[in-house]
Amino acid sequence: MTLAMQWRMALRLLWREARSGELTLILAALLLAVTSATAISLFSSRLDLAMQARSNDLLGADLRLQSTTELPPQWQQQAEQLGLKTATTTHFSSMILAGDEMALAAVKVVGENYPLRSKLTLENPQGGEPLAQTSGPAAGEVWAEPRLLALLNASVGDVLEVGRSQLRLSGVIAEESDRGGGFYSFSPRLLMNAADLPGSGLTDAGSRIRWRLLLVGEQDALQQFQQQLTLEPNQRWQSLEDSSEAVASRLAKARRYLGLAALLAVVLASVAVAISAQRYAMRHYDISALMRTFGLSRQQVFRIYAFQLLQLGVLATVAGLLLASALQAGLLAILGDLVPDPLPAAPLSAWLLGASSGLLTLLGFALPYIMPLARVTPLRVLRRDITPVPLAGWLITAVALLALTLLLWLFTGDLALSAGVMGGGSVLLLVMLVGLHGLIRVLRRQLAGRNLPLVWRFAWQHISRNSRQSAGQILAFSLTMMVMLLIGTLRTDLLADWQASMPADAPNVFTINLQPYELEDFRTALAQQDIRAQKLYPTVPGRLLSINGEPLEGEAAEDSSVNRDLVLTADTELPASNTVVAGDWAAQQQPGQLSIEERLAGRLGVELGDVLSFRAAGVDFSATVSSIRTVDWGSMQPNFFMIFSPDVLDGLPANYLTSFYLPPGQQTALTALIRQFPAATFMDVRAILGQIQTLLEQVTLAIELILLFVLLAALLVMLASLVAALPERLREGAVLRTLGGSSALLRRSQIGEFTLLGLAAVLLALLGTELVRYVLYHTLLDIPWYSLGWIWLWLPPLAVLLLAVPGMLLLRRTTQVAPLRVLRELAE
Repeated sequence: MTLAMQWRMALRLLWREARSGELTLILAALLLAVTSATAISLFSSRLDLAMQARSNDLLGADLRLQSTTELPPQWQQQAEQLGLKTATTTHFSSMILAGDEMALAAVKVVGENYPLRSKLTLENPQGGEPLAQTSGPAAGEVWAEPRLLALLNASVGDVLEVGRSQLRLSGVIAEESDRGGGFYSFSPRLLMNAADLPGSGLTDAGSRIRWRLLLVGEQDALQQFQQQLTLEPNQRWQSLEDSSEAVASRLAKARRYLGLAALLAVVLASVAVAISAQRYAMRHYDISALMRTFGLSRQQVFRIYAFQLLQLGVLATVAGLLLASALQAGLLAILGDLVPDPLPAAPLSAWLLGASSGLLTLLGFALPYIMPLARVTPLRVLRRDITPVPLAGWLITAVALLALTLLLWLFTGDLALSAGVMGGGSVLLLVMLVGLHGLIRVLRRQLAGRNLPLVWRFAWQHISRNSRQSAGQILAFSLTMMVMLLIGTLRTDLLADWQASMPADAPNVFTINLQPYELEDFRTALAQQDIRAQKLYPTVPGRLLSINGEPLEGEAAEDSSVNRDLVLTADTELPASNTVVAGDWAAQQQPGQLSIEERLAGRLGVELGDVLSFRAAGVDFSATVSSIRTVDWGSMQPNFFMIFSPDVLDGLPANYLTSFYLPPGQQTALTALIRQFPAATFMDVRAILGQIQTLLEQVTLAIELILLFVLLAALLVMLASLVAALPERLREGAVLRTLGGSSALLRRSQIGEFTLLGLAAVLLALLGTELVRYVLYHTLLDIPWYSLGWIWLWLPPLAVLLLAVPGMLLLRRTTQVAPLRVLRELAE
């Protein structure tokens, strides 16, 4: 028989079995595997692209190069030759004059291509929606933030003095999404045209200017451009993580969650395929024996079934891709304005991942069970008790784990995460399986001879008769509930963690450069405006000189966190967003002590007991590291790399920093504060907080959508497990009724069996979930862990109900159909 004939025979068998319903369950499992994998891949990639694009609004580009010296013009030309869009901006601080008034402004000079990614809007003079801008101010004009206008008593149409230039104020900035910068460098923004810079005199020798090159384009081109350049120590690449710790930390957690949710959905779909394939193979022993009787060799039988699997995989893949596409379009239509518009198109890799998931699932989870069909002996035609020797259990497990690890790696792009999850998950499942098998055998011996009620005796005998099969079934149910618990509680806890770090009354205005003599007046002014005062931190700009007497060298000297003036503070009270991970914070009460941020300590190689030397205001001083802290940079609270004991900064000229929450509609209160304390700098970060909140809403939406597919995959595993054991249950029910058992007794024993299975599965799931959550929360997501609490009380009865209802529906034939008919159907 040629390969073409074997292919056609496989196709005919596939069509016949599809019509007879033989492939219904495995096709459904494959369909859901492909559909869920594709849909999750598409949603993850599209929403990730949307969130990344929205996040890049904060950066102003896909990638940004910053320098304290002017960038070579040829760099911009090189970038454009690679197909990248470019724009340049120049940043510096300057005093701005309007008549007799003056104020310090953060000036940004923009070229003709600005903005690239950022969102730039001006206030509408008619009071409507802000006006979106596709370019910066025209030559001879400037735009300014409302804060600057309040300081200058200026309005649109006035002439402002910027250096030696006089420029007309033509617009008020409503939103500048790439405002960025650290909290200690904010001043009111002034936006001007690059054509006005040469004549302003602002770039003369001695000016402190930062030049930026903004880049937008394909990732490959961006990487190629980065590789072409050799940067000086005063030049560095900036990404979203450098631009906004608050956004970056939340996006990192969101990506981890989406990857984990996708991973678990694929695991469940694969388990459903394995259960279905095992049942399918057992029901085809007779057909394989007939093929061998008619003269087909083992290789030919194997190829027929392999071709059949391939055809089934292609069919499920095509149908799954179409279904995922339609489902995605329908959900987008229903969700309407809740998703970013327009949503970026999914990359080809997302479609290929969905397409490969079905074939990889078949290869790893179905093929090992199909392979023994080629070894069925022709003698089975006469003796149906002869079954082929299955593949070794370790080999089936190894192939499945290898395929799943490969699939998860393609899904997450993180080989370490995939291998870690598979390794840890495999060990956990093995322990659970062996423990269940042993527990059932121990209970069987202990309960032997006990006078149990008849209903519970039948239920227990069915479970204990084949402890390995029962343990596998309980494990499948518990795995399903574990996944649902994990995804559900992780979703809730992740959102709660975001809300806790970004409460409704999170500080949205930061004040720096407050002088010591202004502190009491400032507190009084806040109280008069009904604004709750926050802690005031003394700050001194200083530079790190040496560690244990050794000057900074190599990577430490080039670290962007220390090769500049640091904002140093002193305090004996640990900030709320900080946690001591090494040392003792109480040492801050002693003289000459220092607490350092953990990641900076790691980069500098600083340990407890090291002596760090600094220079501030021309004074050199040293302090001993007595504690190391983690800092939640996304908390929107004042945070510091270095916190000294109060004595260290005594005698140094310090100003003060604080933050407070300004309720909506109190812009006049902020204006009054700006006027009352003109030397202080007020940084209004409400726009940034609004952008972060929008990002979190998009992340939440992605989580809700992916949770739906995970739950569908979990339900399919439960259904596959029930259907796989259906023939045996039908046979036992028919025999019991033949021997005189009533339908009521049969139903009660089935309910008892599902109750025992459900209770065992849910208790195992709860224990496993507690363990997995503890590991995930402390290692992957970095959020506080807590016990499941009340879930231990209400989930067991709910799980029994969810298991018993579909189980009783599937077994209703045992009480509604004559026993003889059921036995004949099973024998066919």
